[in-house]
Amino acid sequence: MSNFGIATSAICGRDLSVGLAFFICSMLSISCGTATADEFKAVRERLAVSTDMTQIDIEVVGSTSQLPQFHRLIPGLVVRFRLARAYVGLYAEHEPGFEIFNIGVDLETASPMSLFETAILGPRFGKDIPGIPKLLPEEVRRRNIRMSIHSDDRAEYLRKFGEKLAGCHGDVLVENDMWVYERRADCPGLGSRTFGRVVQMDATLLTKIECEEWLPPSWARCKTAFPFEGFTVRLNFDRDLLSRWREVVSFSAAFLKSKQYPTQ
Repeated sequence: MSNFGIATSAICGRDLSVGLAFFICSMLSISCGTATADEFKAVRERLAVSTDMTQIDIEVVGSTSQLPQFHRLIPGLVVRFRLARAYVGLYAEHEPGFEIFNIGVDLETASPMSLFETAILGPRFGKDIPGIPKLLPEEVRRRNIRMSIHSDDRAEYLRKFGEKLAGCHGDVLVENDMWVYERRADCPGLGSRTFGRVVQMDATLLTKIECEEWLPPSWARCKTAFPFEGFTVRLNFDRDLLSRWREVVSFSAAFLKSKQYPTQ
């Protein structure tokens, strides 16, 4: 079974819902409803890395900016999650609309990445965690899928950005539905010492994948973005997974859907 198959099975065991994950679970006759439970109580504080598996509630409220002088809430734009604390890094003010929500997920098992990272920290800071193997550092990095949602990152911006990319690639696909990103005058720039790909995220959306070129394979990362519930999700993954970018995006979207708390 592929890594994606293993991870999808793991997520389905955690109440997956719609989208690609729903299709897969339906084919396997597995129930995949969204998370349901008692009263939703959003965390309104800063959360650092943890291995705590207690379930917590996270709310990201859409806004025009995280700068107070330009800040205005976007009516109806909100996404909620209920998931284990160990997945989460969070910055949140007491007032809504200033959230930066970060999570780390293991591609192989859909478990919190913090568990694997803590297991290999060494005798002073690390600890044994039942069921979590002590992997080689390069394997931890390869399996590490990072996602973030910012309250002022709306999906409409991602689509406007995609419109600019239509003229930023050649005519020939290089591999796995990717075009080489071409540095043209009217195209959004790439970072220093990086290379880019343009991909068709869905029927109407082009987006960019930008990868570090100068770091060795076990350290180099790629970044892209995809839309989710009106927000843009920033996605960061190992460069060795570039050829499997679509699997990585599908896995990430399915994971978020599985942890989503239904809004009224």
